Amino acid sequence: MAIKNKTNTNINTNVSWIAFKTMVKRDLLIQARDKWEFVFRVAMLPFMLILLYGYILPKVGLVPETFPTQMFPGIVGMSILVTGIHGTAVPLTMDFNMSREIEDRLMAPVNVRIVALAKMFVGIIESWIGGLIVLPLSIIFMGSSLKLTLNLQQILVLIPILLLAAISSATLGLLVGTIIKPSQIAAMFPGFLIPMVFLGAIFFSWNALTVTPIIKILVLVNPLVYVNEALRAVITPQITHMPIFYSVLGIVLSILIMGYFGAKRFIGMAKGK
Repeated sequence: MAIKNKTNTNINTNVSWIAFKTMVKRDLLIQARDKWEFVFRVAMLPFMLILLYGYILPKVGLVPETFPTQMFPGIVGMSILVTGIHGTAVPLTMDFNMSREIEDRLMAPVNVRIVALAKMFVGIIESWIGGLIVLPLSIIFMGSSLKLTLNLQQILVLIPILLLAAISSATLGLLVGTIIKPSQIAAMFPGFLIPMVFLGAIFFSWNALTVTPIIKILVLVNPLVYVNEALRAVITPQITHMPIFYSVLGIVLSILIMGYFGAKRFIGMAKGK
């Protein structure tokens, strides 16, 4: 009996793994068809911020020459988070509300959570691509101004932080994708992403908000703050930052909270509730 149960478990695991890979592969193939639209969407906002705040304003003397170094970790964190949110939320809301493609996936003989994980995994991959796109843009326009020192120990700390940042973007994308409707996608950028970006400790460190204590407290609901402060602690430790223990803890808590409510809403929608 025990052998039979173990065999059934192995079969279910194999089926789930095959279904997961198939769903991820299909979504990536769809994205590959529109790769230039994807690159344009991912690169445009970081490009404009890097061009303006990292190149033009320091050149004309409106911001200090050290500002690009201050901004660089935030630009990387923003690119990861925004790309992952968009890559998870928009396809999800379209599948649920317009194409109804999600219904075919929900008919697969796997747990509903596998479908959600596949959507999130695609968002994670896209978030990493978004982060990689920012690197050459930063080097081209801010290379001479960047004061970065990365040793092996810092890189070993940086890798799990980037992974946590990508997971955070996907969990938030899952939650947002189960809330917004297709007609609300156009409002998502100015109504949700813009406040998150500009209050996400990109252009300033969290400690700098001490002069505005209310805002300093309010921005703690923004997961981008924790991502950028953790990146700042590793990439530019010479700049004042939130203690890395608290920033990483903030990322983990945001993943748990957003993942819980996102999964709950996804399962509810999958069951037609």
